[in-house]
Amino acid sequence: MTREQAEELARWIDEGRPTRPEGVLTALLEYRDGRGRWLAVWRDRETRDRYLAEASVPRGTELMRKVGLEPEIRTFDVYALG
Repeated sequence: MTREQAEELARWIDEGRPTRPEGVLTALLEYRDGRGRWLAVWRDRETRDRYLAEASVPRGTELMRKVGLEPEIRTFDVYALG
């Protein structure tokens, strides 16, 4: 991912905030040394799984393709402490 792609993707993410899929609590884009990682934090796995089963193309994939990237999707659990 180039810096230009990261900046453009960040704009798309920000502009799409009002129409995020239901259940997305926040989204972050990390960029360092030519590598980018978009992290979407969902309310729970069930909401995310339901969205993925119904969406023809997930929003994140759609936005990354707009800047010429094909994402590798990974899922992991996040636990809040404190």
